[in-house]
Amino acid sequence: MSNKYADELWLGTLANDEVRWVIIGMTNTVAEAANRHHTTPVATAALGRTMGAALLLASSMKAGEAITLRLLGDGPLGGVVAVANAQGQVRGYVHEPQVELPLNPQGKLDVAQAVGAGEFVVSRSLSDGEIYTGVVPLVSGEIAEDLVHYLLNSEQVRSAALLGVMVEKDLQVAGAAAMLFQLLPNASEASIAALENQLGKIKEFSKIAATSSSMEELVSRLLGDLDYRILEKRKVQFKCTCSKEKLSETLISLGKEEFAELLKDKQAELVCHFCNERYVFQEEELRKLYEEAK
Repeated sequence: MSNKYADELWLGTLANDEVRWVIIGMTNTVAEAANRHHTTPVATAALGRTMGAALLLASSMKAGEAITLRLLGDGPLGGVVAVANAQGQVRGYVHEPQVELPLNPQGKLDVAQAVGAGEFVVSRSLSDGEIYTGVVPLVSGEIAEDLVHYLLNSEQVRSAALLGVMVEKDLQVAGAAAMLFQLLPNASEASIAALENQLGKIKEFSKIAATSSSMEELVSRLLGDLDYRILEKRKVQFKCTCSKEKLSETLISLGKEEFAELLKDKQAELVCHFCNERYVFQEEELRKLYEEAK
C-alpha cells in the first residue's frame, strides 16, 4: 500500500536557529525500490533506511553534488549502497535482496544482523569533480546510530537520527521516514534538553510514518511542541541515472577482445545494479558498438 501523500523532504530550524532538522516522508520511494529489487522484508528495511540516511546527508549539499553511502558489512546482505542528491533523488540496492532472517528479540526486523559488522562509508561528489570519502566502523548496523556516529566522528557534528521502514506481511511498504536533528554551535543546554525530551516521546517511529496521512501530520507528530520553523520543502523520488547510451559506453570500454565474446551470443542483456532495469542489445546494435571499441 503506497501512502496517500507524495514523498517530500522538509527542513528547517528549531529554538531560535540553534538546531537544524530534516524530516523525510519516503514511503512510495522505498516501495518502488522494494518492487524493483524484489527484496525480502529485512532487505527492504535495510535498503530503505540506507536510502533515508543518504537523503539526509545530501540535504545540505548544493545542486550537482551527490552522496554515495555504502554499508560494507559482513552480514548476509553482503552490503547496501544508496546514492542521493540535494534535489531529493535517490537510488540504491542490496547485494543479496533475498535474505531471510528471524525477527530480533524485540520482535522487529533484524537489520543489524543482516548488515553485520564492517564499515560505514560516505563519499561526497562535489560540483568541481572532487570526491571526498569518510569511513567509520559500523557501531550497530541499525543504520541510524551509525549515521550519528559518522557525523560526530567525521564531521564533528552532534546529531540525533531516526530511520524507519514498516513492511506488511504481504511485503508491501506501509510506511518509511527519516529524521535528523543537528546541533548548531550556538545550541543552548535548554534547547538540547527540549530536543531530548521530544525524542523520548517518539515511540514506534516507522508506525508514525505508516499512520500519518500527510507530510504536515508527520512533521507535527515528530516535532510535537518544539518551536520549529519550516525553511524549505523538496520532492523526494526514486530516480536512476542509467540509460542505454551509458551502458553502450560501458560495452565499448570493454575493448575488442572481450566484446568479441559477447558477439558470439548474438545478444547481450545488461542489468542496472541500482534500479534493476534490463537493457537488451541485439546483434546489429552490438556490431555497431563493436566497430567503436578499441
